[in-house]
Amino acid sequence: MPEPAATSDSESTAAESSDSPESNEPTAQEAWDSLSVTQQRAAVFRVQAGRETAEAFVVAFVLALLFRAFIAEAFVIPTGSMAPALMGAHKDVFCQQCGEQFPVGASLENRDVNIENVVVGGICPNCRFTNPMDLAATPDHGTFSGDRILVSKFAYAVSDPDRWDVIVFKVPVNPKQNYIKRLVGLPNETLSILHGDVYARPTDSAGDSENQPITSPPFNNLGEILRKPPSTLMAMKHVVYDSDHQSSAILKSGFPARLQPWRPGVSEPPSDSWQIQRSDLGLIAELPESAAKSGEANWLRYYHHWPTDEQWAKAVSGLSLAAVDPYSSRLITDFHAYDAYLYVDADRVYDLKPSPARVSRVQRLLGRTHDQGVFRPDYESGGDLEQFGRYLNYGNSGFANEGVHWVGDLIVQTEVETSADAKALTLEIVEAGVRYQCQFDLASGKVSLAISDGKSRPFDGDDGPEALSPQADTGVRAGGQHSIRFSNCDNQLLVWVDGEVIEFDRPTTFNVASFLPFDEVAPVYNGPGDPGDASPVGLTVDGGSAIVRRLTIDRDKYYIATDGSTQMMLDYDMNRLSDFAGGMVREDELQAVMGEPTVWKDFPGWGFRKRVSFPLGEDQFFPMGDNSPESLDARCWAGTKEKYGRGRSVDENAYRFANASYVPRDLLVGKALAIFWPHPWRSPLPFTPNVERMRLIR
Repeated sequence: MPEPAATSDSESTAAESSDSPESNEPTAQEAWDSLSVTQQRAAVFRVQAGRETAEAFVVAFVLALLFRAFIAEAFVIPTGSMAPALMGAHKDVFCQQCGEQFPVGASLENRDVNIENVVVGGICPNCRFTNPMDLAATPDHGTFSGDRILVSKFAYAVSDPDRWDVIVFKVPVNPKQNYIKRLVGLPNETLSILHGDVYARPTDSAGDSENQPITSPPFNNLGEILRKPPSTLMAMKHVVYDSDHQSSAILKSGFPARLQPWRPGVSEPPSDSWQIQRSDLGLIAELPESAAKSGEANWLRYYHHWPTDEQWAKAVSGLSLAAVDPYSSRLITDFHAYDAYLYVDADRVYDLKPSPARVSRVQRLLGRTHDQGVFRPDYESGGDLEQFGRYLNYGNSGFANEGVHWVGDLIVQTEVETSADAKALTLEIVEAGVRYQCQFDLASGKVSLAISDGKSRPFDGDDGPEALSPQADTGVRAGGQHSIRFSNCDNQLLVWVDGEVIEFDRPTTFNVASFLPFDEVAPVYNGPGDPGDASPVGLTVDGGSAIVRRLTIDRDKYYIATDGSTQMMLDYDMNRLSDFAGGMVREDELQAVMGEPTVWKDFPGWGFRKRVSFPLGEDQFFPMGDNSPESLDARCWAGTKEKYGRGRSVDENAYRFANASYVPRDLLVGKALAIFWPHPWRSPLPFTPNVERMRLIR
């Protein structure tokens, strides 16, 4: 007999043996039949529950993947290119002198696995005191991770992006990496940057060349200036001054206040006008009734000055600074506190450098990216930064301690109370010698706007021979207290009363080029009696007394006109400027010009500011970072592809947009919606939520 038959017989015999009555093991069916009905139902429920739980996990996982891929995704901001609206790795600082809170960038600490450079100080945007970091003893002086934001991936599937949206996209020079910027230029238009503002016109206009940036001094054919909505304008502003934040050391030294009484023609502050009182709680300016009824013009004006490093050292040491001219002033510039970080090589601070390898997941959730490391015994944490000598660096550019571009677009806000007999309240912003005014009639509450450079200038829509004043009704009356905000940004005047934007009866926009050609736009100074741009903000009350309890000044965004990654972030044509000067012009020399009003009219650099233009075609978008001095964006990323290893790519089409100054629609990822989790504070508890920075993204 064949062998397989024998094997089959033995298997059959074994099976019969197992089924025989002599076996003690019950079958599965017998075990089930032996259970009561209740036990059978419980067993069924257990099996179904386990299966449903497993199915729920699978479904949830699939839905999470679908949600992440098509609906929304969380991102962490890595760098400060969108600061201060969105922050990457940074340090939050409370100024040791005036108490102003401000962030400074620290992304350079994350460029290597271990920290090779460490941020040890930051410059206050309000009082300009250089704050040293106490890295050893103050937990909140450590580096915080970037904002965590929620991005809608569905938004641009159903609608086109809007101008000023904050967008996430695959950067053309490295399509594996996501960037986040603000969308400024839209398809089929030519975008131009001039004097910090942005203009747009249809791309099919004469003179466009497809996808090639244009750099030229002529200022014609720019198109329309791009204006930000009020909410976006406020989200993008930068602090210049806050009268609520005063330094005790400065008060004791007698250094003059930045708000001073002024009348036309005077060379020093009049004593019978606004009275200035300063304390640790802030500044109060009071106009006495006697001055208000004297018939004199009584202005409270802002002068942009602060102590130098040497003067700060004297003030902190208790020495007097009362001899400083109260009418001394500088130009308001594009100084960016986020970029004004001071750093040194890490080996000048640590014996064992901080490392991410020693940070737990829980610590990362708390906002920590590196451990504390081991400090050098000779490092004086929180001490004078002179301990680093010549090894101390100022920002990425090396000249971030002060801006180099004049900014005339300003926002002033004040808390003002007037007496019952006051007749009028006027706020004024000066830019290039032109006076932009917001005037309240305190009897009727009517507010009107005016532009004057010796002549009354028109707003858009004025067709007659005379300029017409936009007007609106408000609740501002004599005897009341109100918060009033007035802005002159992007060739538009805006007014807020108690937080509400006022609607006027006619356009409040204007074309400055109609009365001041672009090549003549420059700061004006005619001496203390007519300071012009040396005192760019003023306030006056007529007919009655008044009290100003707080006054803040912010500046608008200043976009630097550049079109190459190899150039410095400067508006000026440095080759032309150096040729004119007969030698190389340094950045610190430009900064010196900003601080000397008597040389403004003779400075040739105003005429050497560049205009750059970028033609955009169908489905091409132009994003820029809010932090213009330190943003790699559509202005300047073209040509950087080699840095990211284009030559090593196996896909020839992966970098086909690397030389383009735009983002194609295919590389758009989504719209940034909200900061849902900013870094938590490390004190008073290790995990104190930072609730005030949880907000919608404007």
